[in-house]
Amino acid sequence: MRFNKKFKYFIFILFSIGFQSKAQVLPLSRSDSGRVLQYQSQYENYLNANNFTEASRMMNEIGYIYWNYNQYKRAISFYEKSLKLNGNIENSNGIAMIHNNLGMLYADAEEYDKALSHFTQTLAARRAQKEPFSIISSLINRSVVYNNIKKYNLSINDLQEALNLARELNDIKQMASTYAMLSETYEKAGNVDESLKYFSLYKSFHDQLQKKEVNKLASDLEAESLKKQLAESVAKTKELELEKNEIKLKESGQQLQNAKQKNINLYQDLTNAEMIVGLQKRDLIIEKANAEVAEAKNLVLEKEKNYVYIIAGIITFFVLMVAAIVYLNSRKIKAQNQQLHQQNLAIAAQKEQLSVSNDVKNKIFSIIAHDLRGPIASLQSFFEIIEEDYYEDIPEDLRDIMSQLKNGNAQISTILDNLLNWAKTQMAELTPKIQEVNIFDLVDENIKLLQRLAEGKEITLVNEIPTDLTASSDLEMTKIVFRNLIQNAIKFTKKKGIIKVQINPNEDDKKVEVVVIDSGVGMSEEKVNTLFNLKSNKSTYGTNNEKGTGLGLVLCNDFIRICGGKLKVTSELNIGTTITVTLNKKNDA
Repeated sequence: MRFNKKFKYFIFILFSIGFQSKAQVLPLSRSDSGRVLQYQSQYENYLNANNFTEASRMMNEIGYIYWNYNQYKRAISFYEKSLKLNGNIENSNGIAMIHNNLGMLYADAEEYDKALSHFTQTLAARRAQKEPFSIISSLINRSVVYNNIKKYNLSINDLQEALNLARELNDIKQMASTYAMLSETYEKAGNVDESLKYFSLYKSFHDQLQKKEVNKLASDLEAESLKKQLAESVAKTKELELEKNEIKLKESGQQLQNAKQKNINLYQDLTNAEMIVGLQKRDLIIEKANAEVAEAKNLVLEKEKNYVYIIAGIITFFVLMVAAIVYLNSRKIKAQNQQLHQQNLAIAAQKEQLSVSNDVKNKIFSIIAHDLRGPIASLQSFFEIIEEDYYEDIPEDLRDIMSQLKNGNAQISTILDNLLNWAKTQMAELTPKIQEVNIFDLVDENIKLLQRLAEGKEITLVNEIPTDLTASSDLEMTKIVFRNLIQNAIKFTKKKGIIKVQINPNEDDKKVEVVVIDSGVGMSEEKVNTLFNLKSNKSTYGTNNEKGTGLGLVLCNDFIRICGGKLKVTSELNIGTTITVTLNKKNDA
């Protein structure tokens, strides 16, 4: 088909990252064989040291060497080992890259079903990571496989999605590439009209890119040409001025020379008396000529002097203008500084007044919390004694009332604790005692403490933290943080829900990320943005009408920040909430 010949070569260049037909298997060179042995030795050392990241990298290096020599099966075996190692450390980005490489290898080996499987897994990972450029690349790779197995409709679907992403990014190059691929796919599917349409779109975008490059080059050349012409014009003006002055001097000299020649001719015909008169006239003519020459020189000097005066005047004008601007600005700045000084004094006075008021408020707040905390704790102990020793003797209808009272009292106790701790943070009374903290034990203790509260709503609490995981933090503050986070998750999780506490894989070897995940009602993005602001954050009722103050997450955020960590909240309505607590690892120095 003539249409195919027009851009077949372009398609080959454009998708050089695509798939080649089976090539001849080549033997490894001596140097690459040595590199394979070296990488194999390093792999075993890393594996024995449980350094799965570096062990995986060694497998990738060996796989890449065999790939370059078209030894696809051996390359695949090493990439498969690397994939397993990355699975052990849950390296999602590394897993996605290896699936992509395996997809290309299987495509080179013409095993398209396996290539399709790996590219599909790569695409899923890139979608989860929300990387638009990687998603486009994955879609195009999969579309090439679909073309090879003649599933053109599926290929077109992937290319249309890639095109939509390229349009959202306003990436003209990606759009042009996708148009070209669509044209090729429609041609293979036998739809010539669609193929011509997309080829026309590709050519339009391609020409647009070339036009931009040409315009930029022309603009650069035009600027250089103008600069050169200006320099030549200035040089030519100076040269003409010099020539003009030389001509004037030559004309005066020529007049003097003509006068001398006339006198010589005249002397030949004069008598002695006439010669004397002639000599006098000659001297007058010579004197006049010399005067004219001197006058011409004076005119040139005067003109040059005038130029100097003009330049000096211009410079003086600009100096005076700059001086005036500087003087006016200095006066303006001085006035602004005086105004700012007055404002600073007023702000300082307000700050001092606010500080006194805040101290009084916090002290009163702390006293109230202390006075209420004792009776609430006693009442909670009373409920527990009744429940443990006299539960069977209590009528069934009274049991429900006591259970509600106990839960309500526990919520009030937690609120008071939060209020008291928050008051302490506001009065700068809290100093963290940084030490090694076992995260598993800390989470397990809080789960046991809140187990009955969770059982009341038939919620499952799961601790998936490794038993040996430690972090560098304040023990009591960290306990309060996880107790609040788990209790908050129970509050907003419906009956028979699940709450998990687990570690989040983190490439930073100096940080520990612990996540609390619930299957609750979730939050909107606007609500998430107000969680750490007391002014804008309003408490909401739980799924069982549990009350709160809206202070819990604010307190958690303050405590984690004091301990040198940070708190992050992500949530989706009707799906659940994930809270990530980032702490520093133990400092062995």
